Amino acid sequence: MNTLTTPPVAPSLSTRRQVYLVRQERQRMDAYHYRYHSSIPQQTKKSREGTQAHRSAVRNGIIERDYDSEKLIMDLSEPLEIPPSKSIGLWKVYCYIITCCLPPFILRCCFGRKDHAAQYAFREKMGLISMILFVMAFVGFLTFGFTQISCPRPPRNFQVDQLNDGYVVIHGHAYLLASWNDHPPIPDLSIEKINPVYPPIDAGGKDASFLFQNMNSSLCADVIVPKQSKFGGNVPTYFPCRMFNTRPQGNAMDVPAVNSYSNHTGCHLSRRATSEFQKMKHFGVPTSQGKLDKAGRVYYDWSQVNSTNHLAVFNSNVLNLKLLTSLPLSIFNVPVNGLIETVLASPNTFGGKDISHAVASHHTYSSDMTIGWMEEAFCLVELIKVGEIDTKSVGCITSDVVLYTSLIVILGVILVKFGLAVIFGWCLSWQLGNFKEGRSYKERMKRDQEIENWTANINRPADAIRPHTPVPLSKSFLSSPKLPRTSRFTLPETGSMHFNAVTLERPGGALWKQSPSSSIAPLNDSFLRPPPTSLLPTALSDMGCNNAFPRQYSQVTSLSRRSSTSTHSNLTNPSSTTISCPYTISSHAISQPKSDYMPFGFTLAHTICLVTCYSEGVEGLRATLDSITTTDYPNSHKLILVIADGEITGHGNTQSTPDICVSMMQDFLIPPDQVQPYSYVAIADGKKRHNMAKVYGGFYSFDDTTVDASQQQRVPMITIAKCGPPDEMDDRKPGNRGKRDSQVILMSFLQKVMFDERMTVLEYELFTTIWKIAGISPDLYQIVLMVDADTKVYPDALSRLVCCMMNDDEVAGLCGETKIGNKTDSWVSMIQVFEYYISHHQSKAFESIFGNVTCLPGCFCMYRIKAPKGTNGHWVPILANPDIIEHYSENVVDTLHKKNLLLLGEDRYLSTLMLKTFPRRKMLFVPQAVCKTVVPDTFMVLLSQRRRWINSTIHNLMELLFVNDLCGTFCFSMQFVIFIDFIGSISLPAAITFTLYLIIMALLGHPSVISLVLLALILGLPAVLIVMTSRKLVYVGWMTIYLLSLPLWNFVLPTYAYWHFDDFTWGETRKVQGEGKGQQHGDKDGIFDSSKIVMKKWCEFERDRRLLQQYQHRHDYSKPTL
Repeated sequence: MNTLTTPPVAPSLSTRRQVYLVRQERQRMDAYHYRYHSSIPQQTKKSREGTQAHRSAVRNGIIERDYDSEKLIMDLSEPLEIPPSKSIGLWKVYCYIITCCLPPFILRCCFGRKDHAAQYAFREKMGLISMILFVMAFVGFLTFGFTQISCPRPPRNFQVDQLNDGYVVIHGHAYLLASWNDHPPIPDLSIEKINPVYPPIDAGGKDASFLFQNMNSSLCADVIVPKQSKFGGNVPTYFPCRMFNTRPQGNAMDVPAVNSYSNHTGCHLSRRATSEFQKMKHFGVPTSQGKLDKAGRVYYDWSQVNSTNHLAVFNSNVLNLKLLTSLPLSIFNVPVNGLIETVLASPNTFGGKDISHAVASHHTYSSDMTIGWMEEAFCLVELIKVGEIDTKSVGCITSDVVLYTSLIVILGVILVKFGLAVIFGWCLSWQLGNFKEGRSYKERMKRDQEIENWTANINRPADAIRPHTPVPLSKSFLSSPKLPRTSRFTLPETGSMHFNAVTLERPGGALWKQSPSSSIAPLNDSFLRPPPTSLLPTALSDMGCNNAFPRQYSQVTSLSRRSSTSTHSNLTNPSSTTISCPYTISSHAISQPKSDYMPFGFTLAHTICLVTCYSEGVEGLRATLDSITTTDYPNSHKLILVIADGEITGHGNTQSTPDICVSMMQDFLIPPDQVQPYSYVAIADGKKRHNMAKVYGGFYSFDDTTVDASQQQRVPMITIAKCGPPDEMDDRKPGNRGKRDSQVILMSFLQKVMFDERMTVLEYELFTTIWKIAGISPDLYQIVLMVDADTKVYPDALSRLVCCMMNDDEVAGLCGETKIGNKTDSWVSMIQVFEYYISHHQSKAFESIFGNVTCLPGCFCMYRIKAPKGTNGHWVPILANPDIIEHYSENVVDTLHKKNLLLLGEDRYLSTLMLKTFPRRKMLFVPQAVCKTVVPDTFMVLLSQRRRWINSTIHNLMELLFVNDLCGTFCFSMQFVIFIDFIGSISLPAAITFTLYLIIMALLGHPSVISLVLLALILGLPAVLIVMTSRKLVYVGWMTIYLLSLPLWNFVLPTYAYWHFDDFTWGETRKVQGEGKGQQHGDKDGIFDSSKIVMKKWCEFERDRRLLQQYQHRHDYSKPTL
């Protein structure tokens, strides 16, 4: 099967374009092309103009993008130039507005931004910083400002029962007059200024509202009207100028007698008295210290109102209806059948109630039809108001709703994450990667302690893992197909056909048969058969072909992973059991076991262990490769692939990184000095898209000083050394294209192998090398383990990760726990111990419950290359998915967002792409799979590392915010949790500032209870998590050290990272001899010349190889070239 396409539809039924799962043909449309004569020039021209150049073809899959039209990668006769985009988006306009005061010459002179790209990156950085400042300001506003604005606290409030004799109530407000001695002299009572709260006035604790009646108010002018026969219609007050008690006993309340109305000596009607009262009302009562003591609001609660028959509420104002009995009706007229008349007629009707609704709904007017109950009620508020009801305004209610909603959401997220992390630790963590070995809780704790002892020192070797006893499996399980039994690249067995021979026999196929009209000499099929045994080397003739198919073994014990020699099958019946291989397999290749060989109780899967390196030294590389080769996973199913990113000599090294890698190999297929470089399309812009690399095939060579001879094994190993084209030989870092380029070399290779697409010469050489040293076709590999060159894996880590993959086909990616191997090197390494622990056992544990771990660390993770679908042998590409590779191999990185994703956080971005492409598949954290690594032990290296991590985290969270298919819905979804994490990440500096403010205020005696409780939960729950899950109390001590360094984690590091949004270098993390500051491998340089790239299908490479082989065989058969 070469391609998978939907069947063509008849034109009469549908004219819609069909969907292709593989790239369309992009061979040169020359005279030798099999479709050349059926293509018209116009169609060819259109197809060339509409093809993309920055990748092999356009894919509009799950994640759609638009690309500029470019020419065919293989049909370029002229240099390729991409016109700059002329569209101006809102984001670009916003960035220029934010930085409008920074013209280009200032950016050049003051900020060192010389070119336009650097200047625009600086403008984007300022735009992002402004957005972050806005979010932090908004968080601060919600925390402190919103309540103050929506529900401002009144100056003072007094509950009516709490007023003492030092206060005097006037119109519902209490005035503290105990120290005010400036009351004017009263005739016949005093000759000097006195204090009104004491005798002879004795106003303390009383209500003096009737002493300050407002006769000029328009509210009562038409409600209480003086009779013309009394005082000529001009009366001084409405009520007697007398004080009354504010604290009645039950329903008994003394009110001014109506017959005392004629005595006006207590009335404060003069302009001077009115002016003094207004000053006290608005500014406060002068004190003996020269300050002003403002009046406070007097309030009643509903129980006090409901227990009386003389208090009523109107629009939150408390009215003393009993005071209406002091109104002299002989002097005033009130509306007939009005509110006042109704109250006086039946005082118990409204007493103890809220009359607001009754007043508002009453529509019967007085006899003159001009005065309603509403006007009367407002007049009563002006005259007989004694206080206000204890109610909350709409603003205060809104403030409480926002406060408690935020509290519930934040507490909910914290408690749910904590609870699910505990559930994961108790119920799921020990099941993931479990071999069903029946370990008890005590044994698991013992293993955890062994791992802790192993991680105490980065150089400490792991204890030998005891061999696992195979778990008996049922016959139905053994008979069911779990692994592919055929390969698209494997030649057919005798008497059977495992691929479409008709397809392969077409022109351009690997088995192309000469047509009579061809100008090439006719061929026979002798070149499809291996030369006679007598002409082959003895080792090759004895070995036979080592492939993925089951064979008869003379000894099952020879399959032990400890064996350093290969075991060959007895080819007793070549016609039925032997499969013709297209290549000569290495004599050191490890034989494949039977299909029912399951040492761990699950079907084994062929795994590629990818190790990317840049400037590491001998010690780091040796430790990593030793740990991988000594894992207990069978060597027949693992392949080490080391990719060295350029001819780099690390700081302090005497050899370049590729030379170090090659020096750790033996039994080469081709002597290292004879290996030739091959071209491939790299991830870069401009001429650096063309890169060259060498492929070294062989086996790992142990060092007796690091691994005991009893543990040394034979493990196939391939090293790809990127060396660059000849014009880069004089550069500082020839061939260097970045870690992402190293990963894409493998990912693109796996995609082309799976879909049988056209590959570069480098990929074909990698294809043949894998088959020769591993003995199986590369398309039989299902899993990729990615490990950094400074990481050491635990002996059973690989087996446990593969176990998870094989037990659940829905798993797309996994990561284990990364522990620190240099905990006590310095204070910098010590503050990272708990941060590593909590990021795994709380954050990743919580995300694993949903199957959506948002970040699989690139130092130790595993991805599925392809997943089985159904029982008919179909496969779904996962890591080899074209959509993932298309986006991950983006070479035009021209925005700040893209650069932070692709240049700084490529590992996390790969996890993001997996979640975006396969939101329903699982990304899990496997705590039983453990590795240890070396973390920065100096502050500058930590600062540089966290700058990259923080910036890439923020930009990846921005990408995940728009993935709508993640688990859950609304607030109960991973998307909502990601949103909370995003807001929390960008507001870390503000959060730690607010925390310190709350702590200081609490120490000063002004605690914010809710905020402090929330803070205690955030900081204290991790300690509870440690006790409930791992029971490793030593981590409580590490947590204490971490908490003391919170200002560093939450303020210094994020602030530094935000200001360096436009810094895309690795800084102090990886030092290289002779490297300049700020150098990047992603900058555009020159124009890409695609004519140097040769791309063919595997069958075409094979056809050319076999034609050359036949030619050499005919001319010099004694020296066969295989």
